[in-house]
Formats: sequence, C-alpha cells, structure tokens
Amino acid sequence: MAKAPDVPVLALPGGSVLQFVVMTIPLFGVYCYFLYLAITRPNIADPNNEQFSEPRIRLTDILYVYLTTWVFYATLVVYMLWFVRKRRRLSKRYQTEAIVILGDVIYDDESRYGPSWCEWLVNYFCRKNDYGYVLYDLEKVANHPACNYKGTLEGMIRKKVRVYYRYSREKVSILVLPEYPYSGQPKMDLEADWASFSENYAVTEGYNEAAENNRASIQTVVSRDRSTAIILITLGWLAFLLFASIYVCLQIGIISNVYPDENSTWTWIVFTAVIAGVTPLVSIGGVLVRWRIYERWILNSGENSGRIIAANPKRGRASRSSSRERGATQTERNVGEGGAYVQMT
Repeated sequence: MAKAPDVPVLALPGGSVLQFVVMTIPLFGVYCYFLYLAITRPNIADPNNEQFSEPRIRLTDILYVYLTTWVFYATLVVYMLWFVRKRRRLSKRYQTEAIVILGDVIYDDESRYGPSWCEWLVNYFCRKNDYGYVLYDLEKVANHPACNYKGTLEGMIRKKVRVYYRYSREKVSILVLPEYPYSGQPKMDLEADWASFSENYAVTEGYNEAAENNRASIQTVVSRDRSTAIILITLGWLAFLLFASIYVCLQIGIISNVYPDENSTWTWIVFTAVIAGVTPLVSIGGVLVRWRIYERWILNSGENSGRIIAANPKRGRASRSSSRERGATQTERNVGEGGAYVQMT
C-alpha cells in the first residue's frame, strides 16, 4: 500500500509574522527612497540647478502611492480587528451550540489545472486545495431533539467547506447549528481551526487516524495565532504612511511654484478625500460586504437534492413534528447501522 502524502494540517507554525515582515521589507525600502526624493526635491527645484531638467518622479505620484497603500493597510487592520474576531466567534459557536450528526467528507486532490507548476499557482493564489465538501442528510438534522428549525427538511445537502485534513472520510461527525440546517461543518476540521487561534486547545477526534496515515503531526495543530503581531506591524505601516503623506503634501507646497505639474491645493484635497472618505468606505464597507458573503457561505450555502419549505411558527412546529414522527422508525432502523444522530456536544 502506497504511503499517503504528508499533507500539512495548518500553515508552518510560527512563520506568519516572519513571512509578513520579509515580504514588506522591500516595499518599505522603496517607500523610504520615495521619502528621500521628497526631502531632497526642494534643493533641485531651481532652474539654475543642473539636476532641474533631469527625469524625475512627481511628488504627487508618490503621494498617490502612499495613499493607495494606506487604504490597503487600513483595510487589513479592520479585517484583522473585526472580521477575524467575528469569524472566530462564529467558529466557536459550533463548540457550544451545534448538534452532531453523521455524514461524509469529500476531498478531491486530483490535478485539474494542467502541469504541476500551473496546479501550484492555482492552489497558492486561490487556495483550491483548502476546500472540500460535506454530505449529510437533512432529515437527520430535523430528527435531532435539539433542532429548532421551523420548516420541513428533506434531501441530502452537499456543501463546500474549509478542510484542514485533506482526504475523504465516511460517517464522521458533522456539526450543525440547530437554526441553520445548511451550516454543517466537519467536527475534526473545526477542531483544527479552533486550535489555530487557541493557546491551549488540542485536537482530539480523528487525530490518531490522521497521524497514522501521515496526514498530520502534533506540531501542525498547535496555536499559530499571530494576529496581534500582524496588527502591530500594520499599525506601524499606517503611522509611517500617514506622516510620509503629510510631509509630501508640505513639500509639494514648497515646489508647486516651480514645477507646473505639482499642485499643492489639489494634493491636500486628494489627501483629505482619501483619509476621511475613501478609507472608511473601502475598509469598513468592503470588510462588511466580505463578512456578509462569508457568513452566508458558512450558514446557508449548499446544494440540496430535496427541498426546504419555509413556514410560519405554527405551521413550522407542525411540519417539524410530522418530520420527526416520520423519521422515528427510520431512526430506530439506523441505530443498528451506525446511528442516525448523536447528542449535542
């Protein structure tokens, strides 16, 4: 039997901050050079200076670059402070509120994008290999004593989910929030997610199986929460970009009477519009839209082979009761076949 590939459960532990710093150092060097140009530009803003007619980078263009990067980092800060925390709270809801049923996890690791280098690019930028599917019976959700969904649940749901253990599994625990029947997530993968932002959480269910098949190691499931350090670095970038932009605007005011393509009034208008208008709109509005898309994906997405019929509270209770009555005998039959449902965690 061929040995299964060593697939990491999470990213390399401890590498996030270092990678972020290394990736931004070259950019910081370029921006420091732009700042040097802004500092020295008034010295050559003289037609009698021999450097006056040489090709130059406009300080206005430098300001545009600074402000564009400012918007990007401001969005990153809002994302880390707001989106990431809400995502983690939503994930932890499954630990305390979810019901447990049995279902399957489907993962396809076959190459679909041509040569290996093309496959690597697609997986690196689009993270295609981080996703699989869960398949479970909605009637098992309806038959669970803790389910409080007001409606009729029928059919099998196939839902795209984030997976940490990249291989298919059958009859494993699927966590479902009682009021969201389409919210199923593999318990084993959720435990790995909780471990990724917890200081002392240990993955339990399914870990031995994954380890025996060379799918995981204990180092890959320890906490790798580096959000605080990333936020601090990003705040440092924001401070640098803000003060550098103000300084560039001041320097443009000094040289605007010499260079016709530099306009001090226009640069201050752009600066104010970006800081007070564009930044809140993009950072807060963009992250809010992103959260709504993510929340819908987690709680309400999926393909259903049957149907879900919405109902008012009275009709919903009747529909749910009849669904349970119809499923009672089915539940009894399934007990000997592995169980139709499991009690709450």
